Amino acid sequence: MKIALISDIHSNFFYFKNVFNSINRNDIDRIYCLGDLVGYYNEPNHVIDFIREKNIYCVKGNHEKYLLGELKYDIENEIIYGFKRQIKELSSENLSFLMSLKDEIVLKEGDKIIYMTHSLPNNAEKYLYNTHELGSNFLKSYNYYCFGHTHIPSILYKNGTCIINPGSVGQPRDCTKQSSYVIIDFQRNSVLIQKVDQDFNTFSKQLSYNGYHDSLIKILKRDKNEG
Repeated sequence: MKIALISDIHSNFFYFKNVFNSINRNDIDRIYCLGDLVGYYNEPNHVIDFIREKNIYCVKGNHEKYLLGELKYDIENEIIYGFKRQIKELSSENLSFLMSLKDEIVLKEGDKIIYMTHSLPNNAEKYLYNTHELGSNFLKSYNYYCFGHTHIPSILYKNGTCIINPGSVGQPRDCTKQSSYVIIDFQRNSVLIQKVDQDFNTFSKQLSYNGYHDSLIKILKRDKNEG
């Protein structure tokens, strides 16, 4: 059994298509998305339609909670988040799909138990950059802890638990200009970060033409020299 972990698509179907094509070449049995399908960019319906069509399993991220009114957000960020626009654009089927998502998925594969959520258990907003926030008593119940939210891919270990962040599909923040995802191969007992090149110049031009906030464009162009 091989699964792919993706996260933080953020309505960026332009990038998502390329990531899916890369996953498809790796003989993956199932795909799991660790939240934040919506927010920021320009094609929420296409993203969710595709998620549903391909039977991709998802947890609910903070951006889904913002859009659905389950969490409050600073209204000054609306020009960047775009939730008022997106909730008008989304089909009733796709809104229902978002509402149906749970905060966590627990997967059992053989003798392995995999916990998936957007960030911390019961807190989709807090950023998890190290293992200190994860209690040892909680982790000992799982072989893998999988989360997103930071947009930065990582593989860490704590007390025998593999802690995985696949990074971001739609808005990578590791200054590589590449999307990322993770493959877990249970038969080989391997965990690998995969990177996907993106045509950020073409996508950025589309965003500029359609009047998207400059910060949403600049973050896609960051490289390691800019930080």
